[in-house]
Amino acid sequence: MIKIKSIYEVESRFQFKDEEEIFVKLPFVKNSLKTDLKWESIHYGPRLFKEDIVLRMSTVDYANSKMQSISYKEADLGEKINVRREYSEIINEELLQSKIINILGGNRAVNSWSGITEELLELGHKNFMSFRGQSRVGHYGPLNLDIKIMYCSALRYPLLLELEKAASDIEDAKVKSRELWELIEEYELKDKMIIKEPPTLLYETIY
Repeated sequence: MIKIKSIYEVESRFQFKDEEEIFVKLPFVKNSLKTDLKWESIHYGPRLFKEDIVLRMSTVDYANSKMQSISYKEADLGEKINVRREYSEIINEELLQSKIINILGGNRAVNSWSGITEELLELGHKNFMSFRGQSRVGHYGPLNLDIKIMYCSALRYPLLLELEKAASDIEDAKVKSRELWELIEEYELKDKMIIKEPPTLLYETIY
């Protein structure tokens, strides 16, 4: 059995009318944002999606560079805070065999975008929705917090602030969830919270 490294993604998101409103509410965000990027995500496997599993391929453009990746996220384990075990692989010549493809039941060595998409189709996981947008991202060290301001006109909320912590296992994820909830309470963000994740918001818009 192939072992694959994963992390637990612990996150929440909030709707704002513009960046200035964010900076007033959370002053530390402005100086934490370091990178501007453009992205596109293509989702595969509608059957998996209905089981609350996310399977997507993404392209991110930043600093005159392009990165392609495949991600697999298990069902949300959180309540007030989204908690998902996530597997992610960068698609390049060093990816001799996708372990995510192996999880899905495939065993063909693939290390290219076209090879992986062909294998996903062979495994019965078709492309069923996609979206693109722009983001500003960064990290706030004192709270060990990853920050993203996401712009996407396809969603009900075209500007979202995402706050995220990474956890090594489920017990650590519980700790990080409590930390994130304490931050939400401290900065009085509960009335801004959007529990539904962007793929769910997109699905509701399309279907």
